Amino acid sequence: MKRNSGWKSIRESAECRDVLEKVDDLRKERKRIYPSEADVFHAFDDCPFEKVRVVILGQDPYANEGQAIGRAFAVSGSTEIPPSLKNIFKEVWHDYPNQLGPERTLESWAKQGVFLLNTTLTVEDGRRNSHAKIGWKDAVTIPTLKKLSDEREHLVFMLWGRPAEWFEHILDQRRHLVLKTSHPSPLSYARGADHFRACGHFCKANSYLSMHGIKPIIWTHRP
Repeated sequence: MKRNSGWKSIRESAECRDVLEKVDDLRKERKRIYPSEADVFHAFDDCPFEKVRVVILGQDPYANEGQAIGRAFAVSGSTEIPPSLKNIFKEVWHDYPNQLGPERTLESWAKQGVFLLNTTLTVEDGRRNSHAKIGWKDAVTIPTLKKLSDEREHLVFMLWGRPAEWFEHILDQRRHLVLKTSHPSPLSYARGADHFRACGHFCKANSYLSMHGIKPIIWTHRP
């Protein structure tokens, strides 16, 4: 199989350009779109294709001003930690107790090869899922996951929530580890067993990586 160079084939595709034009038109109409234009591909800029070790698949960016920074679930350092991210931190501490927690920007994860991808890369202010049908899924999300699944080996994919689980069929589970659970939102987290709470994904990911001779992720303090 021919291997493309990094993310270039996805970001420069006609389909991706078409979606970006739609988003740009909305910005010109003075729609407030998150994240900023400079941060839409932040997750890709953080994590070169060949360095990805873990993929965490979210849904759409935070729809409140000052939160979304282009990494799934992450927020800027000056922003209050949202409930979903608080629950993610709880699970990190469940798997690795008595450790320092990661920073809310999740920069240290990204630098280690944790690809923090949302299924939709933009959203309109105050309107969750408002760009779910704008074309991101077909232009970026599916090609990105398929490229990772086909061209890499022994990755860990964490699919959190039903919208993320939909992409399971794209992934080759003979070559990779796919972990599924509910979304870390407060409603799902409160359900307890068989949901995000105590899912053990962070430990499971590191066990799989270590088993295949791949350096595990430091989920807690900054590496």
